[in-house]
Amino acid sequence: MIKVPQLFANQNQYIAALAASYGALTIGMVFGWSAPSGPRIVEGGEGNVPLDDDQFSWAVAFMPLGGTLIAIPCGFMLKSLGRKNTILFFVIPLLLGWILLTWAQVLAMIYVGRFLQGLAAGAYGMAVPIYIGEIANQRIRGTVGSFFQLMLNIGMLISFSVSAGVNVFQLNIISGCILLLFGPLFMFMPETPSFLIQRGQKLEAIESIKWLHGSEFNALAEIEVLETEQDERSKRPQKTLKQSLLSTGTISALIAMTGMVTFLQMSGINAILFYATDIFINASDSLDHTVATIIVGAMQVLGTIVASFAVDRIGRRWLLIISSVIMCAAHITLGVYFHLLHDSPAQVENLEWLPVVALSAFVTMFSIGIGPVPWIMIGEIFAADVKDLASSLAVITSNGLSFMMSKSFNPMREGLGEAGTFWLFAGFCFFAVIFVVIFVPETKGKTFDQIQKQLANNKVYCRAEKSYQQ
Repeated sequence: MIKVPQLFANQNQYIAALAASYGALTIGMVFGWSAPSGPRIVEGGEGNVPLDDDQFSWAVAFMPLGGTLIAIPCGFMLKSLGRKNTILFFVIPLLLGWILLTWAQVLAMIYVGRFLQGLAAGAYGMAVPIYIGEIANQRIRGTVGSFFQLMLNIGMLISFSVSAGVNVFQLNIISGCILLLFGPLFMFMPETPSFLIQRGQKLEAIESIKWLHGSEFNALAEIEVLETEQDERSKRPQKTLKQSLLSTGTISALIAMTGMVTFLQMSGINAILFYATDIFINASDSLDHTVATIIVGAMQVLGTIVASFAVDRIGRRWLLIISSVIMCAAHITLGVYFHLLHDSPAQVENLEWLPVVALSAFVTMFSIGIGPVPWIMIGEIFAADVKDLASSLAVITSNGLSFMMSKSFNPMREGLGEAGTFWLFAGFCFFAVIFVVIFVPETKGKTFDQIQKQLANNKVYCRAEKSYQQ
């Protein structure tokens, strides 16, 4: 750890959260690679390995597949290596992925490269939110929790923007160079005090707390709180994993988490972002698809900036509801546009701007609500004894659905048409609103204990716990 002059309250917590979220920026460049690279590789013949549409769709899909398969191993790594070392470890497969993509000579090298990048993406999706949640105090937890999605979106915007002036080979090189800055930067950040206390490293925990909160902060008092929480957990009757998972609070949290992550992916976000350039090409011959893709990326970043201020003011539930409603409207609009483009093209002749506006509205609202909020809440709604497993399940669900949506997006467009595909996504956004109203608790401004009590008092699931105890 390095000494940093304290200029404002919670300064070092912001620094550590941003440093960890730089990893999300590098993953954002992995996500952002597909949209500009697809048309250039498939139609333009760039790269050493020619790919057709189906082969490129597999290159896209291998990334979330890697994220799905790393989830369980990453959960064990978080417990054994710690949050910080786990994040640092996955720089290696991410860098190897860029090397393979850059100098691929056969198709398998592209697939393996994307798979390795997916391993890092899945691991960072678990480790970074947990790290941030454990270093940030209650007042800024929501704000710094949104950094992950913000930096992810900035990474995508960098890929979209840089690709406008370089070829695919150069984009790969630039992406790898940006990644190389992450390891040395994050190496100077502290391990989380919570993990250090769990490992019995009290002196290191005190140093971490003083760095995060300032030298004048009462680190011993914070240590006492952490040790008391750990003692209380150890004194509680030891539960098996099955008992922990079947407790009322955990069942409530699992249902909320699974639903949020499912609707996040079924909104079509990753399929749309991976194929954004292709969507704009299909929308209009006169539309500058490169500029349109950059606009969408910029609106994504803007939405996440808004979310970072709104999440601790408006609340998690309202952001989820508002974003899902507007995303639904955006999908309906896109569906109508493509329906008219297919059946009555003259009616949309002067509306080439509409897909850009609708997709921009969609990604903006996604980035304000259903994009960042589920990942913030995963760190808030699960008890310590199941948090790592819950994060693994969230990553498996998210990346598994992302894999499915990425691979099936082109067949969906062929079978349902562009209009039918967007209307299907609209339906999922509509049901997301209903789900949030019924199943998702508000966590704004509440301590972990208050959230756990709120979940445990959820009467809807009491029967599950009682039936198990009987």
